Amino acid sequence: MKKRLKIGFVLMGLLTATIACNKQSDNCYEEKPSAAFMFDYTDTVQVGQVFMVDINYVVENSCGNFGKIDAQKIENTLEVKLFTVYDGCQCDDAFVEKSATYPLTFEEEGTYELKLWVAEESFDAYIIYAQN
Repeated sequence: MKKRLKIGFVLMGLLTATIACNKQSDNCYEEKPSAAFMFDYTDTVQVGQVFMVDINYVVENSCGNFGKIDAQKIENTLEVKLFTVYDGCQCDDAFVEKSATYPLTFEEEGTYELKLWVAEESFDAYIIYAQN
């Protein structure tokens, strides 16, 4: 009887493991920060006018797209962190460069630093002059 009980538990374990392995994962969505950079940008802008910044970033696979931008302003420095959304389970592995547009407005004349997140504790810095 003990032998049959053990065999039964082993078979139930194998059946449960097989079902679990064959079940498609529901975890096909991820949002994470992406390294961001700019190629060409205007370094002098008019005070009070919207300045559209083209920010480039790289996605890791075909399911990656722009998610959102988090920006934090401290005095004349603006730290920008771009997030990419990966949505889908059937993705082709390929690094692809994409771009997003971010509107900036400077209300006062001065020199500003735009810092784009590249990696943990690492930013690329760009200087922008706002004038009347």
